[in-house]
Amino acid sequence: MAKKRKSIPTVPFEMLIKGHEGINEDHERFGSAEPTVSLVRVLHKDHKPEEILAASYRLGALAKLLREGEGKPWTYAVTQDKLHMVNEALFRAAARAPLFEAKTVGEISFERNAFMKIALEESEADGTA
Repeated sequence: MAKKRKSIPTVPFEMLIKGHEGINEDHERFGSAEPTVSLVRVLHKDHKPEEILAASYRLGALAKLLREGEGKPWTYAVTQDKLHMVNEALFRAAARAPLFEAKTVGEISFERNAFMKIALEESEADGTA
């Protein structure tokens, strides 16, 4: 019988954004910075270690999803250095989509169809009727 995978808790959208912004700030200030250190720096006063770890897993899974070419309707390339603007809907989906632990951190990933369904729910309608 297969072992049941442990769920990674959801996190508030605002927490995920604050963590992401902290990672970006440290990257701009120090060059290549360790994302987990950046998350702890900006989130430790208001969040428990378990919440920060969940945010780290969720941001890592979102980055993996984007590296694999998913989420293109919600991203826009802004430089030739592979920097992209990412629509808020993807962060909202990353905050609440089902996510499970894996054998290694690098294997943690969102189930594509479930994630995309939530991203669509979180998206604002574009265009006019």
